[in-house]
Amino acid sequence: MHDHGHAQTGMKNLAIALAITFCFLIIELVGGFLTNSLALITDALHMLNDSLALVFSLIAAWLAQRPITIRRTYGYRRAEVLAAFINGILLWIVVIFIFQEAYQRFQEPVEVQSLNMLIISVLGLLANGLSAITLSRSRNESLNIRGAFLHVLADVLGSLGAISAGLIMFFTGWYQADPLISMMIGILIFFSSGRLIKESVNILLEGVPPQVDINAVSRRITEQDGVERLHDLHVWCITPPECLMSAHIVVKEGIDRKKLMETLITMLDREFGIEHTTIQFEGEDYPKAHDEHENPT
Repeated sequence: MHDHGHAQTGMKNLAIALAITFCFLIIELVGGFLTNSLALITDALHMLNDSLALVFSLIAAWLAQRPITIRRTYGYRRAEVLAAFINGILLWIVVIFIFQEAYQRFQEPVEVQSLNMLIISVLGLLANGLSAITLSRSRNESLNIRGAFLHVLADVLGSLGAISAGLIMFFTGWYQADPLISMMIGILIFFSSGRLIKESVNILLEGVPPQVDINAVSRRITEQDGVERLHDLHVWCITPPECLMSAHIVVKEGIDRKKLMETLITMLDREFGIEHTTIQFEGEDYPKAHDEHENPT
């Protein structure tokens, strides 16, 4: 029930952020064309991208709450990781657009209505800030919501960049500040989304979670009394922060296997945050599957 309550809160915050973002992107897009500001148009298109990302995030959050079925024994929780990956790719598409448009503006600078641009940018900062505050309450609950939060945070940076460009152009008349700051925003978006993509790909490939040292896991298991050898060790996660582990452990004859299992489960949960373990105890003469491997070194 506690997790379900968190999920409902996360979905509510996503819906609020979506409503704010979508309403203001219309204002900012129209304002960008009226003032001839690339920074505003870029930020508006980024907000359109974010609206789509928030829709993906909402759908993924809803899917994640669906019950386990005979065909989906882990349920649909990994849908949130897939949404986070899509969000990261969408952010990179926005960065490509920003650089293309900025390059054209460097080649042919255009006059920008800087005062009107400033007014719209300040309003955009308020709207994006409100969305960011709303999502910040739930950003640690799932990779999906963290991805949505990064989108909105990039919008905040976009608004700050548009304000900076507007101030420079208003006081100096240097209109190349518009594409220059747009490119700086693009670089920030690129690096912030890169980490999201890297983490989501690692989960989708069932790689070892970054917070888990698999060599330390292997060492701590083999240190336990009664453990002879360890092989076929796997650590992965369905969706952060839930970690899972499976392993085959060769044990000594006459060992209390029930007590050893309890010790291992408690140790893995307490020291490594691995909440779900599947351990197979074996003797030296147990048959092995052809694709089993030795423990990591």
